[in-house]
Amino acid sequence: MDRDRGYLAGVRATAATSLAVTAAGAVQGILLARLLGPAGRGAYAIVTSYASAAAAVGECGLTAAICFFVARQPGRAPDVVRTGGALLLALGVVVGVGGYLAAPLVLPHDPTAARAFAIVFAAEPVIFVSACWVFALQATRLAVWNLTRAVQPLLQLVGVGVLAVTVGLTLGGTVACLLVSIAVQAVFAAVLWRLDVPTRGRIRRDEARRLLRYGAGVFLSALPYLLSAQLDILILALLVEPAQVGYYAVAVSMSLISQPICVAFGNVAMPRLARQSAVAAGAAVAAGAGGAGAPSGPRRTAMIAVGASLACGIVAAGVMSALAPIVVPRVLGARYGPSVHLLWLLAPGAALLGCNRVTDDVLRGLDRALTVARCEGVGSALTVVGLAVLVPILGVEGAAIASTVAYTASFLLLFRAVLRAVDVPARTVPARAYGLLAARAASRRRVVPLGGGR
Repeated sequence: MDRDRGYLAGVRATAATSLAVTAAGAVQGILLARLLGPAGRGAYAIVTSYASAAAAVGECGLTAAICFFVARQPGRAPDVVRTGGALLLALGVVVGVGGYLAAPLVLPHDPTAARAFAIVFAAEPVIFVSACWVFALQATRLAVWNLTRAVQPLLQLVGVGVLAVTVGLTLGGTVACLLVSIAVQAVFAAVLWRLDVPTRGRIRRDEARRLLRYGAGVFLSALPYLLSAQLDILILALLVEPAQVGYYAVAVSMSLISQPICVAFGNVAMPRLARQSAVAAGAAVAAGAGGAGAPSGPRRTAMIAVGASLACGIVAAGVMSALAPIVVPRVLGARYGPSVHLLWLLAPGAALLGCNRVTDDVLRGLDRALTVARCEGVGSALTVVGLAVLVPILGVEGAAIASTVAYTASFLLLFRAVLRAVDVPARTVPARAYGLLAARAASRRRVVPLGGGR
């Protein structure tokens, strides 16, 4: 089990950071729900959902490409980061201008929300460029990366809290806190990267081609996932009242309680698999081996990541569903009662969503982004059909059902793809899982006597 310790230690640190970030987000969500009300909370959810979806789509997979190539070939990291930053800046300007001009069309009857929408999109170039350094740190210094990504949500929470107890919290003030925290994170990430890699690097055409080629595969795989994950709120924003969107946004937030732990397995696995695959390929070439199947290192990392994330998601979804009728009225107030039954509809799919994100990262680390695109594409298609059929009939409940069905279909396809990528027959999965659990239990029993038992 020694060979797993480095990976699992990285997962623990990443999960701990993610839990801290999630706790900050939960506290902020409670403040926003109480002080902005369902309509204000719904408007903020619309603004941030559109902005995050536009950023995730508009960066065209370049952030993942930067992480992949920095991890795979550290010697070329300065040129990769410099070239990737230039590409991201150009894309950020395009996305920012488009969102700024679209604000009145998305929120035609709410000038305040439309103004907040335009301001957030005007900051997209900063968001894009900061992602360049943040994702490069993920590939080289996991601890530093965890510190960097915690800066933005924690600083935003502080800003929201200060406004809440002084001048009062408004939608505009909340957006201002968001933008200031993003700017500070960008500066922080840039300084830490330069301290870690003093060489500035150069913008190179060959690096741009490599980044764009890999990024295109990631883009094709990320777009369907983003449609599945964000399309519900984007469609509801056009079809139902903001208060209904607010109920749904709260239910979604509760359903994703396991995400900080689940996605940590993928965050650490992606660059690790890129390195392991490069080393294994080099060793195979040196030894003259060919077609001997997937190396044991990547296989083990992939199976641990997928299995552990699935277990965490199932347990967390069950616990949250049981506690929701007690937690929601006491924490958010009785007016958010409709969020409870929405959570129950979302929970089955949410239990699988974290594992889906991990399998996406696993397959990208194995340089199989197009496989992710095909699997997530099926889920996206089901999301579109489900929303089109169910939302006009059932409203927000229909959106919850459509999301659960889509996440389940994506999980089945992605899991099968991972098994094929690492040469693991599906029929052997239960035996492998039992063997891994038994080995870990035996390892723990061997450690216990060191504490001095008689």
